[in-house]
Amino acid sequence: MNHNINEEKTENPTEHRIKKFKTRGKTRYPRELNSLLILLIGLINLWWYKNLILSSFMNIMFHSFSFNRNIISNNDVITFNIFIFLQELFFILFPFLVTLLFIIIIPPILFSGIKFNFKSLDFNFKKLNLFRGLKKIFSFEIAIEFFKIILKLFIIISITLWYLYFSFPEMLTLIHESFISSLFHGCNMIFHCCFLVILGLVPIVSFDILLQQFKHYKNLKMTHQEVKDEFREKEGNPNIKARIRQEMKAIIRRRMISDVPKSDVVITNPIHYSVALKYDDKRMNAPKVIAKGIGETAIKIQNIAFQYNISTISAPSLARSLYRYSEIGQYIPSPLYKAVAEVLAWVWKVKKWKKEGGVFPEKPKNIIVPSELIFRGERKKND
Repeated sequence: MNHNINEEKTENPTEHRIKKFKTRGKTRYPRELNSLLILLIGLINLWWYKNLILSSFMNIMFHSFSFNRNIISNNDVITFNIFIFLQELFFILFPFLVTLLFIIIIPPILFSGIKFNFKSLDFNFKKLNLFRGLKKIFSFEIAIEFFKIILKLFIIISITLWYLYFSFPEMLTLIHESFISSLFHGCNMIFHCCFLVILGLVPIVSFDILLQQFKHYKNLKMTHQEVKDEFREKEGNPNIKARIRQEMKAIIRRRMISDVPKSDVVITNPIHYSVALKYDDKRMNAPKVIAKGIGETAIKIQNIAFQYNISTISAPSLARSLYRYSEIGQYIPSPLYKAVAEVLAWVWKVKKWKKEGGVFPEKPKNIIVPSELIFRGERKKND
């Protein structure tokens, strides 16, 4: 099918297309927002635990530079000190790392849900195409990303230099403070500078969020032809569905024909309709329809009945009503019990005649079918 490549995407995306984009890992969640959240939460976390972190590091440094004679005489002391150092370092950084992990995982899940995209791990020779790589390098999207990187570097450098310029006199006063006081004071200045830098990045991140939303929605938009193709893909090709239905009907007919030899009687129209019934008074509450058909199928049922010496009776009204108001494998409708009982009584007499001989039993005439179940029928072939 040839699609117009210049056709505009004017149709809103369907649920199927949105789910397909999610499975491919294409979401509206911007990476810049994730980076900003990591920086902001990480900085707040460091600020919150700054006293614990600084005091713990001071304690580690104090014990690391203290001399102990046991270190010379016992090598196990070194291993123990290293283990203690790593343990203290883990307890210092554990809250910080847990918070960062939470920020990295939770926001994308809230935006896009949990989706594992393993298709990106597939080996594809197209990724090794040099011309395709150059095309991506010089694309408009790469130009926008490059511009954002330059702008972020400019903002970070500008804010940092501006803060250092105005805080330079305050930094000079650190030499007059005690070691612990200058350490905490200096950390506060670093935190303030980092916080200003993060605030400076907010406009870029806001622009990136709007751009990402626009690009995602634009990519989701569909052409009229894509909507039609998706509907055809979802509903199935009509030709294929018709073929499947035809095959299913053929299978049902073959199974039905194979059950005809099990029947007790075949009621005919006499040509256009045939219905095969079976009744076992010990196992069944009423007679069951095990085969029915019109046209060629009706004739085939009659031929099989003749081949297997199954009683056949012509009762046009009853045959049409059974064909119309009963289903294969189901009991016959209760209003037809009396009419079918007359036929089965005749069948029982025929079986007795086959064993004992004598005069062939006369077929029942004028079988009455209730007026509400009378069906004129159609003379046509089965589908």
